[in-house]
Amino acid sequence: MANKIKTTFVPCNGCTLCCQGDAIRLTEVDNPKNYITELHPYVPGALMLAHKPNGDCIYLVESGCSIHDRAPSLCRSADCRSIALKYDFETAMQLHQMKRIDIRVWDKGNDLINEMKQNRKPDN
Repeated sequence: MANKIKTTFVPCNGCTLCCQGDAIRLTEVDNPKNYITELHPYVPGALMLAHKPNGDCIYLVESGCSIHDRAPSLCRSADCRSIALKYDFETAMQLHQMKRIDIRVWDKGNDLINEMKQNRKPDN
């Protein structure tokens, strides 16, 4: 499998790992007035979605994302598979230790990629 995947559909199936402790930066297409924000820790001057004291996104509720229909662009394009394709395990662990990514998100992406590979039909 090449290091590219179609990301038109992300099979989250209720997974909210990327909503836990992630730094979702607002982009130029997102209106900050529509969200509760805080300063981004790694991008000077940038805003990100605010977090609860436990590190979860302020908009994460028991049933999932409470703003799913109007989520920022980075939320709508988030795909854990792209993180797993971008970094090998050692690099992902280093980034996790630096608190730049959550290794559970990398693991989930890797699991989904492996499921895709197993479910692919052989070419005739």
